[in-house]
Amino acid sequence: MNNEYHNLGNALQESGKFDEAVIAYQKAVELNPDFSWSYHCLGDVLVKLERWEESIVAYNKAVELNPEFSWSYHNLGDVLLKLEQWEDAAAAYRCEIELKSDFAWSFGNLGDALIQLKKWDEAINVYLKAIVIDRNLPEIYEKLGYVLRQTESDLNSVFQQCQLPLVPENREFYLDLGRSLARCDRPKSAIIFFKLLLTNEPNCDMWAAQLGEFLQEQEKCDRALASCRATVAQKPDDCWSYYNLGAVLSHQKKWDEAATSFLKAIEINPDFYWWFYYNLWEVLVKQNKLDEVASLYRGVVEAQPEAFWPYLNLGEALTRQGKIEEAICCYQTVSYQQTFGAIISKDTGKMPVPQNTQDTGKMPVLQNTVKVPDFIIIGSQRCGTTSLYTYLAQHPQILTPIKKEMDFFSWHFDRGIDWYLAHFPPMPVGEQFLTGEASPSYFDSLAAPERLYSAFPEVKLVVLLRNPVDRAISQFYRLTELNWEVRSFDRAISDEIARLAQNPAYIIGEEPGNYLARGRYIQFIKNWLDFFPKEQLLILRSEDFYAGAATTVKQVLEFLDLPEYQLPEYQNANPGSYQPISDSMRDRLSDYFRPYNQELEDYLRRKFDWE
Repeated sequence: MNNEYHNLGNALQESGKFDEAVIAYQKAVELNPDFSWSYHCLGDVLVKLERWEESIVAYNKAVELNPEFSWSYHNLGDVLLKLEQWEDAAAAYRCEIELKSDFAWSFGNLGDALIQLKKWDEAINVYLKAIVIDRNLPEIYEKLGYVLRQTESDLNSVFQQCQLPLVPENREFYLDLGRSLARCDRPKSAIIFFKLLLTNEPNCDMWAAQLGEFLQEQEKCDRALASCRATVAQKPDDCWSYYNLGAVLSHQKKWDEAATSFLKAIEINPDFYWWFYYNLWEVLVKQNKLDEVASLYRGVVEAQPEAFWPYLNLGEALTRQGKIEEAICCYQTVSYQQTFGAIISKDTGKMPVPQNTQDTGKMPVLQNTVKVPDFIIIGSQRCGTTSLYTYLAQHPQILTPIKKEMDFFSWHFDRGIDWYLAHFPPMPVGEQFLTGEASPSYFDSLAAPERLYSAFPEVKLVVLLRNPVDRAISQFYRLTELNWEVRSFDRAISDEIARLAQNPAYIIGEEPGNYLARGRYIQFIKNWLDFFPKEQLLILRSEDFYAGAATTVKQVLEFLDLPEYQLPEYQNANPGSYQPISDSMRDRLSDYFRPYNQELEDYLRRKFDWE
């Protein structure tokens, strides 16, 4: 009978009926109080219900009955960590590690408890063990960096405990560890790390050289911060002074001050498209400032109900708070406003326009439901997507959404299809307009093709591909201009080569660092053509677009079954300027991309002439 209740509890838990599962497991332990697995499962379901104290009792009973089962200790440690019972959490993880010494998360979580207890040497030790087991454990280098900045430990003794003695055979590991610290935690902790290494082995040239490089980078960061502070003092009413200061502060992980600077930038100029600046929002989320931002923007839109960007910024704040329905209302408000204005402005007399807009004194009648996208420019980044989208948006039979790019099918799929569609225009009754967006993040997202095909299998897709060497350089300098990238170009490329050597398929989300990965076009093209037929995918060469924008736009309009429409001029909508890189670096990048370019040409049976 006990097994029946236990199995019932399993079934109820799997189906999401957690309250009923608790009752079933409680009945199971009542019938058989010596069966540890029922207590363990009871603890698991109590955690899902956030009944923390009860789950601790259940897990403690489980380990009392079966002290050899490591998972009960681990789950107990997680709950105790949640409740900030640091000593007890550390004790639970230590018990687990004695039984199972190859699970990186246990070492990482133990380190988190030890940080709170200020047991720095032991925390370094367990974080190092976690890295040895899994070098990609989330936030592990940031945590190790933090501990290193709190102590003047004797690394030699710490490494001995960790069974990584400071001997020549391990030099490459230490070098890679220091570089990983710098990539994830900026140069400060890496500098501390290499200085400590050199106290034990002062004649190691590779460590000394790496330390020198990081000292130069730190000096550059210090100069940048001083410059931004000086600019704020000179221009205290300029939103960009505060934005740039916030960006530099966030790179140096000075989160409180960064959030204050970003908030000041928003206050100075709330009528700006801040929703686009993801680094600003990540800091505001991290520092729990979204309520302040939302309150500010509620006041702005109440005072200016005809506003555009403030509604979008309020929508962004609400979205990141998880208030999706409220965010949708913001998007729908400005979408209706924009659609009315766009329809009337397109009444130029040069092409057929809806009959109900001929009298500009009348507002057009809009459908309650929005039009789904007919086309999407899916990429690639820094290949001309903004310019192409800008040109298409001026066509009399195209109505655009309120944002050029939503990144929905790549980064924000969890926000739901209603959130996505709220950005699109409602269509005039009885008229035929096309609409579409341009999110370059879709092209290299491994999940986007299937998601997009499942939602809109007939959508037409446009791809711009640029010489990947030029694309990488352009992306780097664009992110540098935005203060999203602080490394040198050589350093950024070297870091990415090291990262891709560990995980060749790895694409970082919105962060800098995909200069090489995004240029390996062939793997992404294959992924899209696994779902969409070739006739729905228009692949364009960026160099042709730059040389003759009108010709390329005509080609796209034919692809969309729209009549030709000439613009008075075709200005670059998102230009970039930068110093040329060295010939040796260009040759290095060309060599890197050559096999991928050749495979792309063979696969598509066309020449791109990027050599």
